[in-house]
Amino acid sequence: MSSFFTRTLLLWLCMLVGFAPAALADDTLTIAPPFYHVDHQQRLVLINQRPADLPVSTRQTRRYLRLDHTYALAAPLTAVATDSVYQARYADTTYAVYFTQLPVVRLTTRHVIADTPSVYARLQLTEPDGLVIESALGIEIRGGFSQTYPKKSYELSFWHDSTGQQSADVQLLGMRTDNKYNLQALYNEPLRIRSKTANALWQEVHQIYYKAAEPEAKNGISMEYAEVFLNGRYLGLYALTERIDRKQLKLKKYNQGITGELYKGAGWGGSTFTARPPFDNTSEIWSGFEYKHPDEQIDWTALHRFVGFVLNSPDEEFYRTYQQQFHLDNAVDYFIFLNLLRAGDNTGKNLYIAKYKQGEPYYYVPWDLDGVFGTDWTGTHTGATDGILSNGLYDRLLNDCAPDGFRDRLRARWAALRRTVLTQQHLLDLLQANSATLRRNNVYAREQLAWPAFRPSAAQMPYIATWLTARLQLLDDTFAAPCSPVTATTAPQTARLQLYPNPATNYLTVEIPAGPYALSIRDLSGRMVLQTVVRGPQSQVAVGHLTRGVYVATVQGQATVQTARLLLR
Repeated sequence: MSSFFTRTLLLWLCMLVGFAPAALADDTLTIAPPFYHVDHQQRLVLINQRPADLPVSTRQTRRYLRLDHTYALAAPLTAVATDSVYQARYADTTYAVYFTQLPVVRLTTRHVIADTPSVYARLQLTEPDGLVIESALGIEIRGGFSQTYPKKSYELSFWHDSTGQQSADVQLLGMRTDNKYNLQALYNEPLRIRSKTANALWQEVHQIYYKAAEPEAKNGISMEYAEVFLNGRYLGLYALTERIDRKQLKLKKYNQGITGELYKGAGWGGSTFTARPPFDNTSEIWSGFEYKHPDEQIDWTALHRFVGFVLNSPDEEFYRTYQQQFHLDNAVDYFIFLNLLRAGDNTGKNLYIAKYKQGEPYYYVPWDLDGVFGTDWTGTHTGATDGILSNGLYDRLLNDCAPDGFRDRLRARWAALRRTVLTQQHLLDLLQANSATLRRNNVYAREQLAWPAFRPSAAQMPYIATWLTARLQLLDDTFAAPCSPVTATTAPQTARLQLYPNPATNYLTVEIPAGPYALSIRDLSGRMVLQTVVRGPQSQVAVGHLTRGVYVATVQGQATVQTARLLLR
């Protein structure tokens, strides 16, 4: 029997039983179990061991890949590149083989993952530098409208055991040590770079005002890319993120009464300072807000009073005392940030309002920054670069023309930031660095394999650059203009649709200037479930008969059409 035939037969037998004989070791690249990840359904192999640590060179050609089985490479391997794809065969099946320098999260569970409660799972996080973290955890689907996307986001709660009776603190990818993290799916971001860039930019723009007293306090979150497998299936690129909570902001704990406060803007109404309905201290939801801290007691009194101050206080009182109630530098920085990004979904919804302790002012914390840099919350290019985003609080602050007041601080702060972190080149560098990381690791090819609707386009970055040029020019002109009190007629002419409460149960209040307007509510398949006429400024619509779930509400007038997400529960 010829040596070639013997060798071929031996290799074929080895592939069937899944090992490489010692005689063939020089031909075989072996990867340790934590660093290879195989999706047999999608025929994908992902290896995140550093290429520099792999024994591959032109002097030692590799023809076989030893993972869970021995795979025959379609072409001899003499070098490894993360921006390339290789082919390998096992058991008459061809696999696409990728190398990545991104961390890989492997999740396994026997349970169906739902919105709530968390179910038991195991996590293994492997970093290319060799660090491997394993833990028990609880996992559930997170998000509001994003739950309707095929690629789900998840909340991870780390446990010491399989029951969740005792939490476990872990540190992942250099972020804070904590027992909870989020996995953001990034599904509605065309290049998967916008929210990560925006959150990093906020850390450059703004520092929490009591940082000296609380060095670990952080006004915002960090996000780190990771690739995710769930029960052996490759789910694509995610962002592993910190959370906004008392611990992140270092708010004072409950101490025989409320000290620090934290509320999440989840809808519109009080959160945009356009409504102030009565509150109920048995409910965790009030007028667009969700109650977040403290856990020991729900009391909306302080926030209700502040919203009333913004809505109803006489001008003399408001301009004399507002800096005692809301931190001025934070208000300035968030207004700049909001308008730089043109984050139309973040004027009251998708942000937090916090108070460090009693006697201190409120301040804003950004959240859910995906519809930015020229896209809306669906990921659609808006193309719009005009208009100044505002809410009821900012509508009043924009009238503050006093020396060292809001407009004075806004003009000076914008000029200073434009010389440093808000230059067009720096902004583009941040965006391009994230995109380059993903391209360098060939992530877009794998993301498209996992989610065929994803279509990365070379036109995306030029679109952002063009959009950013126009947006910066508008803000340069607007923020440098002499201060004169603005009125409702000098504010943007597009009326803002307000729906509250959102989530709603029995009734929905629609707030919009005098109509009439046609209101339609459609489910996510596009089917019309409700159609009526609202005349403004406030109309109440019965929705209790509709099935619980996520809907799209559209209000159409003679000169405007606006849509908003609506959650019924």
